[in-house]
Amino acid sequence: MAVDIDLIRAYTDGGVYTHEPNALPAEITPPTDASTPLAVGFKVVGAISSDGITESTAQERTDIFIWQSNTLARRIPGQFTKTFTFAAAETSLFNLGLQFPGSLVEATSEGAKVEEKPPTTDIRAWVLHGMDGANRAQRIYLPKAEITERGDVVWSAAGITVYEWTLTAYVDDNGVVAYRYYLDPDMATT
Repeated sequence: MAVDIDLIRAYTDGGVYTHEPNALPAEITPPTDASTPLAVGFKVVGAISSDGITESTAQERTDIFIWQSNTLARRIPGQFTKTFTFAAAETSLFNLGLQFPGSLVEATSEGAKVEEKPPTTDIRAWVLHGMDGANRAQRIYLPKAEITERGDVVWSAAGITVYEWTLTAYVDDNGVVAYRYYLDPDMATT
């Protein structure tokens, strides 16, 4: 079996982007490739912890058995979930708004204040962009996603404080949960 190590990817750099809830559609035009700059309304979340981004896919299956020999005849696809987990390492007004959706988050003369309320639904577009060197990238556009899980926020002398979030992607009007674009000369048409 032939192995081509030039086809192995390590997305070791990049960014996570989303927008303000009140952004105008013209400010958050969806990306259509992996290299064009994002629309001005997309804001970077900032530094991501060294664990990077973890993508998970889950789909339940219902097993259908037939009477003859109690044999498995079909596995019918059921509920499908696509998630992305990462830890934002920067404390900013923008990130506090993501951590505390529905709460009052505002700048003050000495920094910021948050009047925390139970989280509200906050579905918005997200972009995850990974880079492998200068000429290889993967960009994933999630037209509808929200932070559905928030990890523990730890104050510790042993490390930095991060906001661990799990994004859950929802289907758009076309039934698509994620649009993927690859900048990769090894896959490009010639």
